[in-house]
Amino acid sequence: MGTPSLKWVAGIAGVVGISIAACGGPSSSTFNDGQSSGGGSSGGSSSGDLLGGGDGGSSGTSGGTSGSSGGSSSGGVAATCIVGSQGCLCDSRGQCAPPLTCVPQPGGPPLCCNGANCTGTGNGIGTVCPKGSGPPSTCTPGSVTIPPVTAGNDSCGYPNGGFNENIIFCGMTAAGGGNAPATINVFYKDEHAIPLGCANASNPVSAYPGTPSALYYPQTGDPACTDTVLRPMRPVLFITDITADPTCTSGDQQHGGTPYHPVAIFGSWKTASENGTIGQPTGGDPASNGWNLGPGADPVPASVMAVCGGGSGFGAELQFAAGLIPGHSYRLQTILHDGDQTRGADSGEGCAVFCASAGVACQPACGACTTNANCCSGLTCSNGVCGTCSDGGIIR
Repeated sequence: MGTPSLKWVAGIAGVVGISIAACGGPSSSTFNDGQSSGGGSSGGSSSGDLLGGGDGGSSGTSGGTSGSSGGSSSGGVAATCIVGSQGCLCDSRGQCAPPLTCVPQPGGPPLCCNGANCTGTGNGIGTVCPKGSGPPSTCTPGSVTIPPVTAGNDSCGYPNGGFNENIIFCGMTAAGGGNAPATINVFYKDEHAIPLGCANASNPVSAYPGTPSALYYPQTGDPACTDTVLRPMRPVLFITDITADPTCTSGDQQHGGTPYHPVAIFGSWKTASENGTIGQPTGGDPASNGWNLGPGADPVPASVMAVCGGGSGFGAELQFAAGLIPGHSYRLQTILHDGDQTRGADSGEGCAVFCASAGVACQPACGACTTNANCCSGLTCSNGVCGTCSDGGIIR
């Protein structure tokens, strides 16, 4: 869903200051601001999450707390996880990846649950950097900065020779955090449609319907499928909490970080096949869509147009979602692939630094409300709840 449809509402009693231990990460680190951050320890990556989480990797060091109460109006979620995993924050539309449902929680934001069971199955998100030799990061909540490309290096600070298609990364935006999921939007454009993943008998890829479309919680194929230099073929995002050390890169793909796949794709895409575990896009491209990204997509920012231009070609927006701590600084790295792979590893990367902000998500069906503005799109506030409810708040 595009950023314009995100609704941040204030003043709903009891929403802020919730303990979400169910979403806890394998370890935590306390920074100078006293907040606890869930996620893998430095250099580690969390094991495979369900329904929109990360893929398998070595686990970060365990033994830390699984999350503590946010505790203040600006505290937010102390333990973080990818939207779609059981026990995690519902997405910006008040929905969850199937078969989970968005369930209101007493005194806190609604969570993605399996029936009434909101016990978390995820292991937190990304990598948390330990304190570095310099001062910790300070940032302005809501700010997004793409580091400048320098002589010989890309926006992630790695040599240009490592990626031969950085031009397919057109830009990145981000918003949100705290008791509402942060949304991270990555823009792609090329002369070929983006491969959404490698399909095999056990791991399908969501089919492109033939016209620019919005697809939520897409199937991205075999998580083991890579290019010839072992980068994931599907579009992915790596997340590193760099609050304690602004120079830290330990959650990047180059250092064994966890790749997270998108919760939504807008525009056009195609499927790749695999030989063993090496991917190769198959078939021809669909009709060129340019920057026509279909319903629900974000307006293409001017900064994206400045990098990749307008006109024809194949544009796509990948949306990722995560629980992030307000006031914390995050390094966001995306890796994307070209749709022809003539050299076996035609890929591009891009990075941004995002300072998460606080907010309260719109309330789903049967969520507490005071006005229609508190409710997610399509719902109205009636008798203190969003939508038509009965039997003590059970959704009809």
